[in-house]
Amino acid sequence: MIDLSPARFRFLALAAVSPGAAAAPSAPDVLSPGYAAQVLGSLLLVLLCLAAVIWLLRRVNRAGSGRGGSLRVLATASVGVREKVVLLAAGDRQLLLGVAPGTVRTLHVFDEPVADAADNAGTAPGRDFAGLLSGLAGQRGAGR
Repeated sequence: MIDLSPARFRFLALAAVSPGAAAAPSAPDVLSPGYAAQVLGSLLLVLLCLAAVIWLLRRVNRAGSGRGGSLRVLATASVGVREKVVLLAAGDRQLLLGVAPGTVRTLHVFDEPVADAADNAGTAPGRDFAGLLSGLAGQRGAGR
């Protein structure tokens, strides 16, 4: 049973009103070395976590695009301000793609390779991408 005597109520009332009974926590001294060390330590911890997340994201994103990947961009040519033509190697086939803002279209699929990595390095003079593209356009125009 709970004691509800008047003496107990007086004690609780005095405890609640007296200033020393329940002291409010004081604000930390901002200029103290301990507080500054705590703030700097927290900042360092946040920066280290951010660096770890960035490193992890780069490592995960790099895993899908290795040197042995099946997709490679062999060459690009700009045909407008925001449009370009891309020669892409996908496995054993090569695709000629038209790329514009918001759309990618397949212009032609080559059954046999028209360009290889040696062509892109400049070891085969006279077979640059612009020449290949103009030759393809000439073949297409003659075939119609």
